[in-house]
Amino acid sequence: MSVAALRQEIEEIDLRIVELIAKRQGLAARLVPLKREAGLPIRDDAQRQHVLDRIFRDAVERKIDPVRVQQIFEILIRMSEERQQGCSGDGNLP
Repeated sequence: MSVAALRQEIEEIDLRIVELIAKRQGLAARLVPLKREAGLPIRDDAQRQHVLDRIFRDAVERKIDPVRVQQIFEILIRMSEERQQGCSGDGNLP
């Protein structure tokens, strides 16, 4: 396999990652009315920790740096919280 072919495959994976992030953001927005109905806050520290613990274990099982993967998910979680704040009228996002 050539360098160009591998780079093309990486580019395709990158696009899928962006698509999945967009899907995750859409699901986060859909949580707003459900959280509001249940009287839950946007930021849920117990759920945040649950996600980070699960991601850590998943990364270890796949033999990739779990600390770095957790850092990526901390960003994703913050993005979700910001999206939810925007959707609830507490921020600037639609």
